[in-house]
Amino acid sequence: MAIIVVLYNSALPKTKEQLKEKNRKLRNELDTVRRQYQENVYNVVENLKQHCDQTKQNLTPDYETLKHLIKSSTSNEVLEGCRAPEHKHSIKNKGIYCSSTDNIYDAVAARYGHNTGALGFRQNSAALAGYVAIPKKKREVTEMHKAEISDENDELKHYLQCYDHMFVRAHRILSNLRQQYQESKQNLPPKRYLLLKEMVKTVIGDQKLMPDGFDN
Repeated sequence: MAIIVVLYNSALPKTKEQLKEKNRKLRNELDTVRRQYQENVYNVVENLKQHCDQTKQNLTPDYETLKHLIKSSTSNEVLEGCRAPEHKHSIKNKGIYCSSTDNIYDAVAARYGHNTGALGFRQNSAALAGYVAIPKKKREVTEMHKAEISDENDELKHYLQCYDHMFVRAHRILSNLRQQYQESKQNLPPKRYLLLKEMVKTVIGDQKLMPDGFDN
């Protein structure tokens, strides 16, 4: 007599209610990781940018202020905050597939950047404003088919992975800034000041550190 063995695993089709609940959890997870990135990483980059913008208006830029700014932006506390947080879909977890896209800006541009309608216009406007916007909801989940919810869930997992990579990228860039700062000490102040300014420009000009902003 034949024995049929049924294997139950995560690859089996889920019900619509299960997919809806997964969507809710992924949205919450993304909100948490995004908030941590904004507070621990991008606020540091924005602070650097604001101070650089201010010095453009200053006829006598403050060399000491710039040095202090770089040191405070690359402190041990800051670098520790740039470590990717623990979460269910972290790229550090075994069995998690990692997409080749490693930042939110490119991920959203690849998905929505070629739109020519209202959504495409909002994406372009958001990019010009200094962020990219993940659509909050294309439609209410209750109005979606199972396949649509599943696709959106995969998309949210992708964005979570992008943020993980962005944490790693920020940690590497700010660590390099700290090392370059130390190496620049061998130069006299006039030359060192110019070097420090270029170092900061490299950090604040990195588009791949840009977070997203929800499109309302």
